[in-house]
Amino acid sequence: MNEQGVYEMPYDTLEREQTHEVVCLAENGLGFGEGKISVAKRIENSELSHDDLRIGNEIISNDPEVFSKTDIDANDDGCGDGRQAARIFRIVDTKTGEMEEFNKSRRRAKLFGGGLVVASSMWRAISGPVRRNETVLGDRQFIAGKLSDMNIEYGAHTDTDAEGDMSGCGAIDHHPKTTKNALKYRTQIEGVLRVLYGESYAENVTAIESVFATYQAIEDDKMYYSNADGKSTMDFIKNDGAVIKELSADHLEAYVVLNDIEGTTFDQRKFDVKLKDAGVESEPQAFVIDIWRGRMYADAIAQIAVENIPGIDFEEARKIAYADFLIRTLGVSSTLTAGDQPVLARMRENHADFALTA
Repeated sequence: MNEQGVYEMPYDTLEREQTHEVVCLAENGLGFGEGKISVAKRIENSELSHDDLRIGNEIISNDPEVFSKTDIDANDDGCGDGRQAARIFRIVDTKTGEMEEFNKSRRRAKLFGGGLVVASSMWRAISGPVRRNETVLGDRQFIAGKLSDMNIEYGAHTDTDAEGDMSGCGAIDHHPKTTKNALKYRTQIEGVLRVLYGESYAENVTAIESVFATYQAIEDDKMYYSNADGKSTMDFIKNDGAVIKELSADHLEAYVVLNDIEGTTFDQRKFDVKLKDAGVESEPQAFVIDIWRGRMYADAIAQIAVENIPGIDFEEARKIAYADFLIRTLGVSSTLTAGDQPVLARMRENHADFALTA
């Protein structure tokens, strides 16, 4: 926090030069998941070829132009969904419903569900089992206020097919199921965590176990999930003034790209152009997770915890928050996908040499 009480990121996201490389963590995907988004099905239906998949892999791995700095005027974030935006807007007057529409899709950091969903999940993981009729929407409303106090902006997306109680964002709509699937695939998720944490896994085991314990305690809590429908959260996000992207068309994600270089993201639309230039017409898209943005939220939520939970230790809270970020990200993946998208990661050079095997 600075002297004005505003949260400042603990690293320079735009100026510091960082050397990096892209590595393939899982050539055939993570190997677990029950979602409808499937590379194998698209190949089986002749909608996608192995050669298309290879070309996309080579572009992600070798073409630095598909990674860009986030736009200076885009201080918020969005979801890692790979689909294109049909409309971009935000509500500027909640009483009249007046909207501001944008004709440019800014490059912003990406997390499954957007920053508010990620941050409020971290808060629940730190807070532990539900008390005093707490709910999913209540957590999100509380954290939205705290993020605003810290000058942290977040965004989200809906889609053109959203109706009824749905928001149009799978990470939001299937939040309760994601909790269950994180527990269902716990063994597989822990295997991935061992790779992502590397040498620091052992010092984070307690935090990881704490997150799973909270998930176990809340997975069947009807009161907690009583207002977890996507529409309730999307209505709140819209009225909170967040920038919303309304996405269109079908899910065609054939890759998962993890990016750990601060202040940058994977440019999904530039990737689309590169694929077409290479003769690929099947439109294989990419889910994107900017890990550095997850770390930023872990720092922020840990600070909120210190200020609101008596006796909590900042470092302990930060570890739990970051573990929750990774676990819920993997839980979302297992809920929305079949786990057969190749996983590539852009990270600093000289990282530990590792690979996942499905």
